[in-house]
Amino acid sequence: MARVTLDEIRRAAERQYGDFDIALPDGTTATLRSPLRMSAEERSLLGDVESLVVAGDTGAITEALKIAAKTPEQAARLLDALGGDLATAAVLFEQWATAVSVGEPSPSAS
Repeated sequence: MARVTLDEIRRAAERQYGDFDIALPDGTTATLRSPLRMSAEERSLLGDVESLVVAGDTGAITEALKIAAKTPEQAARLLDALGGDLATAAVLFEQWATAVSVGEPSPSAS
C-alpha cells in the first residue's frame, strides 16, 4: 500500500494549484490566488465577474484581479502598475486564468 505524508500532499497541491506571482515595476510582487484557495463567497463573486468578462465587459477584468489578489494592498499596487491599461489587464487575466485552470474531473476508469 502506498503511503504519503500530508506535507507531500501539500507540496503537490502547491505545485498544481499554487499562486500566480507578478513582479511589479516597484520591485514588489502581487500574488493572484488559485480559485481553489479562495473562499466560497470569493469564488462565487469571481464566477459572476468572469461571466461579465466573457460578455465583453472589460471593466470587469479589474474586478476579477481585485478578487484574485492575495491582499487588497497587492490588488491596489497591481492596478496602479497597470495604470488603466485594459489590454495589459486582459492579457494578465487570460494568463492567470490559464495558469490556475482547475479543469474538469477525469471520468473514472472503472
